Amino acid sequence: MADKTLDHVGMSVPDLDAAVAFFTGHFAAREVFRLPRVDGGAGRLGAPDDAAFALAMLDIGGARVELIQWWSPDAAGTPPRADLPGGTHLGIEVDDLPGALAALAAVPGVGVIGGPVTFEEGPTPGMSNAFVTTPWGGLIELLSWSS
Repeated sequence: MADKTLDHVGMSVPDLDAAVAFFTGHFAAREVFRLPRVDGGAGRLGAPDDAAFALAMLDIGGARVELIQWWSPDAAGTPPRADLPGGTHLGIEVDDLPGALAALAAVPGVGVIGGPVTFEEGPTPGMSNAFVTTPWGGLIELLSWSS
């Protein structure tokens, strides 16, 4: 296989418009493109073949995140926990970690998992991070690096 770069990370969301607004409003994401609802043929994406989907590709500081809304009769439940296979998170670097955490804590539906932790040694000295959940249950790691 030829050497390539990671193109994007995908995240399933229950409301595409709300998720796009969340990332553009709080993380200065830019919408690159949007694919309107596609009915059927979703089997090739790992979903039931009769499921429908729509997606939006965002750019967040040069990294791309694909948000996908699904319409499927059995698409209910809770997101996988971080400690279970399939559990994922997005790591987003911010300039002001305490400020970003405070701003997100004020957003209805956002859950703050804990305050910032700063690593003084190990593989990431000078990195501080904190985790939040999106209004739909997605996990985001906010991180910053000391100068």
